[in-house]
Amino acid sequence: MTDRPASDPRELGRRSDWTGIAFGLCVALLAAYQQLKLPPVLPEMLDRFDYGPELAGGFMSVFAVIGLGLSLKIGLAMQRQSTAAWLVAGCVLVVVGAMPILAWPQSGWAVLAGRALEGLAMAILAVAGPTLMTRNAAPRHLPLAAALSATWIPLGGLVATLIGRAAESVLPAGSVWPSVWWGGVILAVGMALWTLYLARGDGRRLALPTAKGGAPDLPPSARRVLTLVALCFSFWALQNIAVLSWLPEYLVADRGLDHASAKEMYGLTVAAIAACNLFAAILLTSGLPIARLLAAVLAGQVVVLFLGPFAGTDWTGIAVLLAYGFFAGVTPTCLFALPGRILGPGGAGTAAFGMLMSGRNLGVLAGPIVVGWVGSSALGWSAGWWTAAMSTLCATAAALAIHRRIRAAGPKGDSPQAVRS
Repeated sequence: MTDRPASDPRELGRRSDWTGIAFGLCVALLAAYQQLKLPPVLPEMLDRFDYGPELAGGFMSVFAVIGLGLSLKIGLAMQRQSTAAWLVAGCVLVVVGAMPILAWPQSGWAVLAGRALEGLAMAILAVAGPTLMTRNAAPRHLPLAAALSATWIPLGGLVATLIGRAAESVLPAGSVWPSVWWGGVILAVGMALWTLYLARGDGRRLALPTAKGGAPDLPPSARRVLTLVALCFSFWALQNIAVLSWLPEYLVADRGLDHASAKEMYGLTVAAIAACNLFAAILLTSGLPIARLLAAVLAGQVVVLFLGPFAGTDWTGIAVLLAYGFFAGVTPTCLFALPGRILGPGGAGTAAFGMLMSGRNLGVLAGPIVVGWVGSSALGWSAGWWTAAMSTLCATAAALAIHRRIRAAGPKGDSPQAVRS
């Protein structure tokens, strides 16, 4: 299945560069923050500016439009050009994108334009972050690198929630939302300065291209199986980003919670997802079959999403959110682990993760709009969550196809753990 398996002797003696891994995590976290800073303050912005559910869904889905068209191209270009320049450009886009939103929040089109610039920034940072974590990890630490690669999505939302909650304690009602944008500006400036500092050395931690032109393109066999992984990511991202986007609004509009309680329930869900991102590293290190584990946790999310509308706002609702957090936390760790397992840590470059992010962006494009439209229609939010469940069922089928493809490759196809799956 792959011309460079994870057991490549050239990789076995390499040590992990933990500073490089931490830097990659911060790059990815900044990427997720750009997208997920909106949901915690979305109810407040809808009340104040009355954008409408379709336009509000577009504030999230515009990220997918940009990422779907550019993630793979950015990944290929980043293998041959200065990673530092790309990262600084992404940070600049974060700052520029925040300006029209802060200046003209009452204009939905100004907010959409700013979100588009932030989406371009995320497309750059989201490809670079997981790549840096994987490239700086030794083979034995690939499961941990994959787990950290998965945490950037929920942690970005969690940081935004914490900033919003802190601002809520000192600012008057209706004026909290700008704090998450100013927070993003400060984080972007700090990341740009850190990037320039690391680039002053030999650039090793930034995985800069070599004189020969960077990492090789994907071999055809790896491209085929990564296409299945990207498809699985697409179906899963459709429901996951829809849940993370609309959960606060659902808790306020359908369940009658106040904005503060909705933020807390959202934060609980995101924290559970982040914790289980890391717990999944233990599962993968223990040798559990990766594709089979992926299919199992996806099936668990199908069940939770079907049962979710029947839960109340008491302990049953908390139990559903925690169960969802567990299954949704293990899933992305499995997905982000697959490029390193298929290509090896030294071969899993920005092209592989650009392919993965293209699949994710396809789901992100449809998820908030489709589920938001169904939930706000006469069908109600129950039908919205069941729509998300059907998408997850398709992701489960894709995971089983990945399992069959890896199994058919035999012992020459991949690392021992991946072959067992």
